[in-house]
Amino acid sequence: MSNVRRYLSNARQSAMESFSNADGFIDQDLSFTGDDFFRADGGMAMGQDIQTSQPYIINVTSTSGSAVSNFDVLGSYQYINNAGFQTNGNLVQGSITISSGIPNINYQEMLYQFMNNPYSVGLTYIQSATTNQVLQTLAVNTRDANGNLAQKTLVPTIDPYQQQTNIIAMKYAYRIDGFTKITIAQVLANATVSLYFYPADNINLARALGGQAVSRQFGTPPVTNGQTIKLRA
Repeated sequence: MSNVRRYLSNARQSAMESFSNADGFIDQDLSFTGDDFFRADGGMAMGQDIQTSQPYIINVTSTSGSAVSNFDVLGSYQYINNAGFQTNGNLVQGSITISSGIPNINYQEMLYQFMNNPYSVGLTYIQSATTNQVLQTLAVNTRDANGNLAQKTLVPTIDPYQQQTNIIAMKYAYRIDGFTKITIAQVLANATVSLYFYPADNINLARALGGQAVSRQFGTPPVTNGQTIKLRA
């Protein structure tokens, strides 16, 4: 088993991997509150220890015999009350099911948390056994209550030095809150794709009750150098 596969397997089982040295930054047009608020570069105040983070893991499973275009995940405010939610917390949209990859936490509960505790992603892993599924572009769409809209198209590229073709690590920072949704260009026929979102920073107002800062910074997993994401004009 390769180092990357072993790491992803451990993350799926425990969702408890260490981070170090976060990379990337939030583009200004996606940061409605400013880069300093999210600290997506992983910077920490002097004397602060590096924190340990848990990846959020989402599985998208298709039973369709053909590709499904422009499929959304996340988007808490838009989808939290969708009629497609099952009693187990999975969301069924036509032939596609979105579920949590973390034991004892369902997808609907994740959406509730993202509505209340926004975070910035420092590293995204995409994994699929279906050929070319990991190469499908992702569009990050977000907005705010003032009506400001922003979209970035993320184009995954496979490192020519990596052996695996079913895993891509994207080192690019973006915000996830209740407004943010990610659109997969195509979910290929009968494919299952897993998305791992590793926080570079998150916000939890409840920390203030214990006298702690509401913002906490993290870094990226020490597994791979990650991939540079090309932004379409």
